[in-house]
Amino acid sequence: MIHLRLLRLAAPARGAVAATIVMGLVLSALALTQAVSTARVFAGIVTGESLSALIVPLVMLAAALLGRPLATAGREMAAHAAASRSKTRLRDQMLDAAAAAGPIAAGAQRTGEADSLLVDGVENIEPYVARYIPQVVVTAVTAVCVIAFLTAIDPIVGFVAAVAAIAVPAVPRLWDAALQRRGDDHWGAYSGLHADTVDAMRGMETLKLLGATRRTRRRLHAAGENLLTATLAQLRLSLVESGLTGFLLLAGPTVVLCVAVGRVNAGALPASALFLVTMLSFEAYRPFRDLANHWHAGYLGVSAGSRILNELDRAQETAAARPDTRAAAAAPFAVDLENVVARYPGAEIDALSRVSLRIREGSRVAIVGASGSGKSTIANILLGFLPPTSGRVAVQKSSSGMPIALVSQDPVIFSGTVRDNLAAVAPEADDVRLLEALQAAQALELAGVDRGGLDAPVGDAGALLSGGQRQRLAVARALLLDAPVLLLDEATSALDTRRERALLAGLPRHTRDGAPVTTLIVAHRLSSIRDVDEVFVMGAGRVLEHGRYDELVSAAGALAELDAAQRDEVAA
Repeated sequence: MIHLRLLRLAAPARGAVAATIVMGLVLSALALTQAVSTARVFAGIVTGESLSALIVPLVMLAAALLGRPLATAGREMAAHAAASRSKTRLRDQMLDAAAAAGPIAAGAQRTGEADSLLVDGVENIEPYVARYIPQVVVTAVTAVCVIAFLTAIDPIVGFVAAVAAIAVPAVPRLWDAALQRRGDDHWGAYSGLHADTVDAMRGMETLKLLGATRRTRRRLHAAGENLLTATLAQLRLSLVESGLTGFLLLAGPTVVLCVAVGRVNAGALPASALFLVTMLSFEAYRPFRDLANHWHAGYLGVSAGSRILNELDRAQETAAARPDTRAAAAAPFAVDLENVVARYPGAEIDALSRVSLRIREGSRVAIVGASGSGKSTIANILLGFLPPTSGRVAVQKSSSGMPIALVSQDPVIFSGTVRDNLAAVAPEADDVRLLEALQAAQALELAGVDRGGLDAPVGDAGALLSGGQRQRLAVARALLLDAPVLLLDEATSALDTRRERALLAGLPRHTRDGAPVTTLIVAHRLSSIRDVDEVFVMGAGRVLEHGRYDELVSAAGALAELDAAQRDEVAA
């Protein structure tokens, strides 16, 4: 059975798939040549023909026997190429789709489920794309040719062979709906266990400190039992389908042979024709046997493939519904928001309500407010992650192609070395420039001689670094982008006040080509942003007030309340 929708999975490797089909047809042609030659030799021996009369079929038989290993090798090479290309391209498409959809859409799916689909799901596509799809074509062509040959020998024998050949793939299809449900249940149980395991491994230290290891162990055990139940349920149904297919594959040639014997007894066929009918009938059903084997090997790819296509379609729809609404800001402003309204997917209320703010080029501006006030939502809009429902968004253009360099509160640090993390955004930068970026980020000690310099290891996801070191390394990495707007979203929350102030004071004021750098600081802690040029205070998705820090505090408004609350916390 071909799922037409899943043919999209083979599109990236259509050339290799076509080559696999061609080699499969060549292999079938050689098998048929071997069958016809063998039948001719046996018939000649029985009828007492001379050896010289059998020279041609013997030569054809030898050629077929020699050619089949070569054709098999060619088919395997083509299938390997199809598998490699389809998996590589499919993973590229999935990663591109995830990047296009953005982190907000990606956050709706558990990390473990996404990982299992990207790794194991794509791996399960291989037998379906590289084996099953080509074998469908080979089986159909071979069966039609053999049945046509048998019909030419005897119409009744050909008709019976055609009916039996149709029954082999048609009868097991009665179980397809149930197999689909079992396959979906199996993949859901597998991806669920994978996600639970990933969550437990990532949070192992926290689970242990919270005393939740036993509950987690019980949950993982239950997930494992669920997977076992789903696997056995699918296996039971698959065994029934396999048994029925195996029976039909044996019954088909038997029925054809019985009919042929009857036709010989009726005088409609010569007895010597039984050799040819027998050999051809077995060759007619041989491709069906290979097809059944590839079907069972690739069935997990059906469930995984459907989910992969769903994810690709969903990401494409999300990206299409989230166009880049950012325009180019007009001088002298680097960022210009006017009456912006925004709402997160699935939310019932707006995250921003008619927000307007203008930030001058080269200025240093802070956005503050209580949790949930809309600070990070502004960052998501500026980065293009969340399209506004209405309003206008304008961001300064960049000659480097990246208008905004972001450093988040919990930055991603790649496994490897300090150099690896910095070179991820500036592979052409020399050591001098890398060290300058580290110095500006107050992170020069990360490349100290005692640590190994720029080749100092950072561990898996930065595990060898403290929270503050990870943030400072991320700031240095962002500086290497040389973007005109630097967005720090709680990026210094793990630093002490002294180092935080030193870092903010040492940030560059200009890009390498002389353009002014605008620094936008989204902050919860107020001690480090008292010297910025302007402060925007958010509350309930609105700009409550804006101005210089000391002026706003003197006005006894929203910022004064935040300032007093934090001073009281420090005093306490």
